[in-house]
Amino acid sequence: MKTIESAGWAMMHHSMLDSTNAEACRCIAAGLTEKTAILANCQTAGHGRGQRIWESSVDKGMWVSLVLPITVPFETLTQSTLVLAMAVRETVERVSSVGLQAKWPNDLLYGSRKCCGLLVEAHIAEPAPRASDVAYVSLILGIGLNINHLEGDFPVTLRETATSLRLVAGREYSREHILRDMLCSVDHWFSLWTEQGFTPIRDAWLAANCTMGRRLVLPDGFGCTHGIAHDLAPDGALIVLADDGAFLRIDAGEIVFHNVPSHPSL
Repeated sequence: MKTIESAGWAMMHHSMLDSTNAEACRCIAAGLTEKTAILANCQTAGHGRGQRIWESSVDKGMWVSLVLPITVPFETLTQSTLVLAMAVRETVERVSSVGLQAKWPNDLLYGSRKCCGLLVEAHIAEPAPRASDVAYVSLILGIGLNINHLEGDFPVTLRETATSLRLVAGREYSREHILRDMLCSVDHWFSLWTEQGFTPIRDAWLAANCTMGRRLVLPDGFGCTHGIAHDLAPDGALIVLADDGAFLRIDAGEIVFHNVPSHPSL
């Protein structure tokens, strides 16, 4: 492991970890309080939402968790995934000219194929605040970005649903260059969020999304199995027009595009 400074971030680089998010949790428990990027060349137990396995090939992608101390209203914490999506998307477009699109809530796609998955966790000081409280939080911003993969670098089960910047743009990229740019973008977008609220994030997300207007398979528990993505609520929830004519609010969970293969890597 080595520690260097980049844009005010401490950087911890490991050759191998079970999970960068798990390591971030351990560091916070041990007293870490500064902005820190925890990077691994590969993960043995990388995971995404619902503990799904994230395929973390050695030296092919960016497997990183950013520890970001921040003070925000507790009730807005779920918006952080959409903020992170805009930061990562901005970096990818600036570095590679590849325009990824946002799938609510935590994926970045090129066409129908996933290029990046995000997993945000929040560590909140006890006692847990009420929804209306302002909370000092250590966010763990988990990012899995496929960068230099060729098709054969993906498991057979993912070759129809995953892609990489190299496959899209036809060239290799410096992971260090992308990370350094990404840290600046994270600083910018999270400062924008804390200073101006969710409105500019929502506007950017809507302009860059591939979710609105799509027919969806809804998460369990909504009483209806399908609907059309209609809008992004002012607080970041997904508004769906269900097949029975009702408007449903989805605050969290996985949505699947109807008749499109799911992305089992996250």
